[in-house]
Amino acid sequence: MKLKSLLLILSSTLMFFTHAQILKRKHANGIMYQPLSASINLEKSYSGEGGILIDSVLSNSTSEKGGIKKGDILVEINGIRIMDEKTFLSTPLTELKEGDEIEYKIWRNNKYISTKTISKARPRNSIEGIIYEYGEIKTSFGYLRTLLSKPSKSKGKLPAILFIQGNLCESVIELNEGDPYEQFCNKMSLQGFAVMRIDKPGAGESEGKITRCKEMTFQQELEQYQTGITALLNDVSIDSKNVFLFGHSLGGIITPILASKNPVIKGAMVYGTLSSNYGSYYPEIVYRSLLMNGYGEAQSLQYKNYLKEITTDLFEGNKSPQQIISTKPQYESLLRQVLGWNEKDNTILYRSLVFNRELNEVNPRLYWEKVNCPVLSIYGTSDFEAIDKEYATAMINWINPKFSSKSTSIILPDTDHAFARVGTMEEGVKIKRSEKYREIMRTNFNQSLIQNVSDWISTL
Repeated sequence: MKLKSLLLILSSTLMFFTHAQILKRKHANGIMYQPLSASINLEKSYSGEGGILIDSVLSNSTSEKGGIKKGDILVEINGIRIMDEKTFLSTPLTELKEGDEIEYKIWRNNKYISTKTISKARPRNSIEGIIYEYGEIKTSFGYLRTLLSKPSKSKGKLPAILFIQGNLCESVIELNEGDPYEQFCNKMSLQGFAVMRIDKPGAGESEGKITRCKEMTFQQELEQYQTGITALLNDVSIDSKNVFLFGHSLGGIITPILASKNPVIKGAMVYGTLSSNYGSYYPEIVYRSLLMNGYGEAQSLQYKNYLKEITTDLFEGNKSPQQIISTKPQYESLLRQVLGWNEKDNTILYRSLVFNRELNEVNPRLYWEKVNCPVLSIYGTSDFEAIDKEYATAMINWINPKFSSKSTSIILPDTDHAFARVGTMEEGVKIKRSEKYREIMRTNFNQSLIQNVSDWISTL
């Protein structure tokens, strides 16, 4: 199946500031708490079923408005008994929105108290110099939450970057301050850019026919970002002649497709991407991983060949995992443990088989050759997922010679897939398996990435 042409369908796109918002912000209680224990129950003279102890209440939060105080035992929300933390992460409480009525039942001073209030949304991380605008786009499969971060002291129309994330399905909007994506978008806004992020279906506050990102096709993911481009071009605060794309990982495959179909794009940037089709890429990654973890060359190569056979059957032969296992049962463990086959969802590598098959059909080179703007390709020398710098920067040699003088590749020493400084690739692989990695991602963000991107854009 050939990739279909992406159309700018203005009539189906909801623009910023020109319509009533469909998506509401999700409710947030604004509390810190701990599970109950026998000693807490004794101290509070509480013998009820379930409940949690309130450790603190955030200022100006839903709970503060509702009169919740430190030391209270929260028993129910809207009649739902709070048994443990999982209660907060399950429906119907996860479906509460900003503006909904909230009724709390608490245990305080040896008696039950009920109190009502109106729900407030989770506040954004406050970054000096940045303003955040929550919006939405309408696609054929639903409404998707967007976030536009802007420099607060800017004047006139802003240059803009559409940030195109990688393969995973988590929200790119509701992030903690140290998340690599959060840092990149914020730091680029502080450089003077409006930066748009878009949540996928089922992530954050997005709603629609597709309720989970795992159900998306690759074509629908392309539509998502095409609609984002359209929204930026029609935003009155954006300089439509200075719109850029930045694709990370999988987003680096989407970027040339969009740049080849949208001549208005001023520049295309990618980080940690690949230049071959997906079915060839993943066995190569596993092969390298085995070598770095002490496996011999012969054994590593054997696993690579096995995986290549499996991905070929899955993506090109349109075989199901069950069909593969029926003739080669020895491949079941590889399907489950290496390719992450989830039999219940029928997903491979966190995404649907349809998604993976459509993605596998993409030959990135064919799109890089059609890109209508200068290109910046960035590779971190410790970026295990990007294979190596020769592959990661190959697209510079493929683009239209018309743009070659303003196109370039940049190598960031000791930098991994998450924009963090981790030392050599071997050191990075070890660190990524350690408990320290989350903190390293937060504290070791490579600021050179921001400076290089900003400097390159200034030359266009």
